[in-house]
Amino acid sequence: MAARTTIQVSGLRELGQKMRGLGDKVAKQLARRATGKAANVIKKAAIQKVVTNPSIETGSLRDAIIAKKLGKSESRDTSAHIVAVRIRGSRRKSKGKARKQATAPYAPLVEFGTVKMQAEPFMRPAFDNNKQRALDVMVDTLRTGIAEKL
Repeated sequence: MAARTTIQVSGLRELGQKMRGLGDKVAKQLARRATGKAANVIKKAAIQKVVTNPSIETGSLRDAIIAKKLGKSESRDTSAHIVAVRIRGSRRKSKGKARKQATAPYAPLVEFGTVKMQAEPFMRPAFDNNKQRALDVMVDTLRTGIAEKL
């Protein structure tokens, strides 16, 4: 049921060459920052879509939308982030205390609808309407970071 969309950017050869000139550690940090900021653009748009929808009355769905960095085992890319809805929860320790994370197990039902309920997508429109802005944020972050490091 989960759909995965990947953005590939071409035509940034000069940017890639400059990234290689920074050194591996700095380039990875910069790539992480850039993909993280781009993912946050999509995350904020999805949250805004949920908040402005009058038929969604709970804050759980809003709070369950996350942007997460993928680990080395999950992606071969230099840096990869996903925007998703936390369906299942776990307890995370924060300053010694366990706190519950917001979950929304019903999120796929809202996004895709059911036999008895019309679909009210929030993730797909957030991506479709903001992918260029996210890409611009990513490229701008990379350019600014490279200029600072060189």
